[in-house]
Amino acid sequence: MKGLSEEMCAKLEVFVQYKGKPWEMLNKLKADKTFEGHEEGMACMAEMETLFTYLEALGVLDYVSFDFSLARGLDYYTGVIYEAVLTDTDRVGSISGGGRYDGLIGMFSGKNIPSVGGSVGIERIFNILEEIMIAKGEIRATETEVLVTSMGKNLTAKRMETLALLWKADVKAETLYVDNPRTDKSFNYAFDNGIPLIVILGEDEVA
Repeated sequence: MKGLSEEMCAKLEVFVQYKGKPWEMLNKLKADKTFEGHEEGMACMAEMETLFTYLEALGVLDYVSFDFSLARGLDYYTGVIYEAVLTDTDRVGSISGGGRYDGLIGMFSGKNIPSVGGSVGIERIFNILEEIMIAKGEIRATETEVLVTSMGKNLTAKRMETLALLWKADVKAETLYVDNPRTDKSFNYAFDNGIPLIVILGEDEVA
């Protein structure tokens, strides 16, 4: 495994199992003496303690999970990495991610600049927001306000006349483009597309 010894792999296996509430995981690291004698490890825990203190002060620590198994596929990170996920769905994966990359800007500018940054998955967020709003009825799949349908035969022309009247009145309307639409198909189409009103023409009404 990438030139790692069995001993290294065994230590990594221990690390990746640290996952949970920030203070609980940090206290467990201290109690287990995981980084005892390791200068960088001890410095890392001190920095995490500062981070968790600030997150707690901001009132957002409950939204954070401390996870040693998290990995990002870019090798320019030099410190903490993070990802944001939606907790009420697991369909879209992370919606944001980033971390600390102190040496990256210096590679291009020649000046060492400490940096933290990230990116946001706008398209993923918009897709989820759209689904939520559709479920709440706040947005619809179509702007159509009225579906014109009929019960009986040979009423296609009458449906078209009704459509023309509605359009002239600036009412957004449509019909199913079949001669004799089935009632269940018309209602299902209206429900599926969030069309709030249905005009039903029957032979008696036309007469």
